[in-house]
Amino acid sequence: MRLESLVNKNYDLLTANDREMVNRIFRDKESVRGMNSTQLAAYLNVSRTTFVRFMKKMGIDTFAEFRLLLAEEERKPEGSVFNMADIVDNYHGMIDELKRHDYSKVCRMIADAGTIYLYGSGNEQKAIAEEFKRIFLIFGKYCVDLFDFGETEFARERFRKNDLFIAISLSGESPEAIRVLRCVQGAEIRTLSLTRWANNTLAAMCQENLYVGTKTVYQGASQSYEMVAAFYILLDILSVRYLEYRAQNEEDAADAGGRASEQSL
Repeated sequence: MRLESLVNKNYDLLTANDREMVNRIFRDKESVRGMNSTQLAAYLNVSRTTFVRFMKKMGIDTFAEFRLLLAEEERKPEGSVFNMADIVDNYHGMIDELKRHDYSKVCRMIADAGTIYLYGSGNEQKAIAEEFKRIFLIFGKYCVDLFDFGETEFARERFRKNDLFIAISLSGESPEAIRVLRCVQGAEIRTLSLTRWANNTLAAMCQENLYVGTKTVYQGASQSYEMVAAFYILLDILSVRYLEYRAQNEEDAADAGGRASEQSL
């Protein structure tokens, strides 16, 4: 398992200090790879004991194992890697992970929102935002696309307390996306990010985060393609969870109404 996957799996166990260490490790991977454990602890401004505790939270037993996992972050498969069986297995794992997530808070945010604002940091992300809009318009939610910082700054005057702003970014580190979120944070609105993994700047800025793993397929040294279908699978799962959430709320409201009628008799 790659280091990024371990961070995703154990993210809720990490303290703010742990998350800052992770951010710096991934930001400075080239420098970190050449360090021993003592040097890395000093580089992260923590004690070696603190760094060892951090590794244990990740399920990493030794520094040698940590270095191996870090090296795998940059390792690219050799030759043709269009192995359909591996790709299918990868998607099965992604779907299992998405199914285990608790969507109740996100569903509540969507249900309570008068308006849902959507921002994608690139063309693919904007397509994902468009698919979210298509799905939730069917469910009666009012959705608005925001193209860039200028449109976000203009729309900010219309933000309301229960409205929801959704930012979609693969890396969560796009300077423009971060600039947009900083603009949004100055208003009274709820925020949700959809990103490739949980430990990124954009996710840290939002109240809630949904994330999915992506797979990059390589052909030779210069050609690659990042498969992002998992984001669309996430939207399908979220839409089902939202319908379940709404049905449960309606059932609870009916039960409460029935009890109130009985008490009034």
